[in-house]
Amino acid sequence: MIARKLAAALALNRALFGIAYLAQPKRTGAGWVGRPARKPGAAVLTRALGARDLALALGALGALGTGRDARGWFAAHALADGSDLAATVAARDDLPRQGFRFASAMAGASTAVAIAGALAAGPRRGAQP
Repeated sequence: MIARKLAAALALNRALFGIAYLAQPKRTGAGWVGRPARKPGAAVLTRALGARDLALALGALGALGTGRDARGWFAAHALADGSDLAATVAARDDLPRQGFRFASAMAGASTAVAIAGALAAGPRRGAQP
């Protein structure tokens, strides 16, 4: 039950990040990668990341809200967050220290919660497939 609630909170958080990345890519991207986020090409990538996050969030929240199996959605969350963590660690020398710390902590915690969600967010009893 707790893992399912944490997974729902992760999905809601991801939706909020996705919306922020879509609406304010230069501002939100700067918190992760610093000054390069201000460039137009980086804004394109930040918006794409926002769309990814919003799609994952809406899929997971929709499945959870109707009682359907959300494990696949959270496995996808874990893949996305694990990839974000690996990319952040690989680029750590080129990232602002604060951005590296924040992104690593968020991606690491999100990966752990997503894995828990992938294991615990099966269909509720009596839910329609």
